[in-house]
Amino acid sequence: GAWFRVPFLDGLVATGVVVAALAPSAIGAPVRGVPVLALAGALVGVGTALGNGCTSGHGVCGLSRGSGRSLVAVITFIVTGALTVAIVGARS
Repeated sequence: GAWFRVPFLDGLVATGVVVAALAPSAIGAPVRGVPVLALAGALVGVGTALGNGCTSGHGVCGLSRGSGRSLVAVITFIVTGALTVAIVGARS
């Protein structure tokens, strides 16, 4: 099952809290604020689930084995990322 998901997320948050307490200069402030950062993380998780894998999984493993599905996924990731930067970056 997926028993590891909550402990994994807890570990990510705890690591951020500890590093922020011990070396605050090591962590930059969220550009758009914590709520937007949380939404972005949630969207990445949803995209990973919908795409049946993460960007690096498709890009490194999928492409190296000649997967056509991974090629489409990687192109989609890159185009979506470029469009997001173009749209969001224009408002910064």
